[in-house]
Amino acid sequence: MTIQLTKVQLFLLMFVMQTGFVYTSVQNLIIEHGQRDATIQFIIVAVIFFLQLLFFERTHKYFVLNGLTKAIYLIYWFLYIIGFVIYITYVLTTWVFPNTPTIVLIAIFLSVCFYASVSRPETAVNIGVVLIPMFFLFLLFMFLTIPNLNATNLLPLFYERSDTWFKGFIYCVYAFGGAEMYVILRKYLIKNDKMTKKALTLYFILLTGFYLFSLAFTLMYFSLDEIKIVPEPILYILHSVEVTFVKRLDLFFVYIWLSWSLVTIVNYVLVIRLVYFEKKRKSPKLQLLIFFAIVAVITDFLIRFSVLDFLKHNLVYLMIVFTFLLPTMIILVNKMRGRTVSESDSQKSS
Repeated sequence: MTIQLTKVQLFLLMFVMQTGFVYTSVQNLIIEHGQRDATIQFIIVAVIFFLQLLFFERTHKYFVLNGLTKAIYLIYWFLYIIGFVIYITYVLTTWVFPNTPTIVLIAIFLSVCFYASVSRPETAVNIGVVLIPMFFLFLLFMFLTIPNLNATNLLPLFYERSDTWFKGFIYCVYAFGGAEMYVILRKYLIKNDKMTKKALTLYFILLTGFYLFSLAFTLMYFSLDEIKIVPEPILYILHSVEVTFVKRLDLFFVYIWLSWSLVTIVNYVLVIRLVYFEKKRKSPKLQLLIFFAIVAVITDFLIRFSVLDFLKHNLVYLMIVFTFLLPTMIILVNKMRGRTVSESDSQKSS
């Protein structure tokens, strides 16, 4: 299976995958540990991410997955999707459907994901376009909370560092997880559509600004003691906003986030298809059906708050490995061996 991407399509895929999983929950983890220094910590990690993007652009031709690294990444994405579906189900049962059996919610949600995933690859590529108006709506509704914000909360108080202050840097990585998608999708870029530093810089500014906006608003809205007991701070902030045309703005945003989450999973499955079905395999639709069925069964078995809390606090360490360390190691090893993407593709074709 193969596709062709423009720069805009590549960045849209990455933006959705880098925000859809954690955008509503990452703020409290960063602020709980980084405290008033949270925004500074985030900017530092964001700069590291930008340097990584530049490194990936210079060396993307050396990112070649062999059989072992393919299997490792496929397992990682599989577990990542399971963790995300657990979180989606938790949010839906908490905010929208408290009396609905979890297996019913999981089955409905994953059925839609399956239908979108077995469609043409172009569908998965372009489906993220429908989210663009939703992003602007979200920003508009967040601005309605300005009267309730305390701007002095943004002032860093370096002397109030806790024993876990350094973890603020670690949890900032959540915002940039999925960066490995750049080197995976980069080879599908249309040949006459060159990637420039200006394009990378613009994407970095948009992604960083989108996260920094929510992080700053959360820090200004809640006290440091309150943030420790608020699992989805963005939803709580929107819950406090009163507008005449929507009685519960938080529920309205939950439905937006649900669409956002659906597109995120479809995009991750697209990458899995590109890697796993790089060679022709029998019955791809049946294999995808089995994939989603296994995800549904495991998710329903693990849907407990203790499991979700464990994933929320520890999944970031896997992200550090698979987003930053492993891609860099693969690139350096292949560079030493002189193995590039074009050579690997020619070997497969022969």
